[in-house]
Amino acid sequence: MSDLAESYDMSFAAVQKHVAVLERAGLVIKSAHGRQRLVTGNPEMVARARSLLAEFERIWRGRIDRLDALLALVDRPEVAQRRADPRPQHPRPHRRPRRVDR
Repeated sequence: MSDLAESYDMSFAAVQKHVAVLERAGLVIKSAHGRQRLVTGNPEMVARARSLLAEFERIWRGRIDRLDALLALVDRPEVAQRRADPRPQHPRPHRRPRRVDR
């Protein structure tokens, strides 16, 4: 793992913590070979994570597209006019609470 840590501008302890998080997530596998600790990627879990993230991206892109369409609709002059001059709102009549017999 020391070779891995040398590749990054952070302390060895920081790299160990990052690797530990990736290991808990199943994205990497640590193994011991003598005094060496090897870290290898887990392609199956990386593919699952990629698939999950792609699904989240699809969902959020759809939401953002719908929001863009709504904002484009609101920017139309006739909609802006309605917002500036809304119809008077009539208050709801007050309702007395219903009596509950005990």
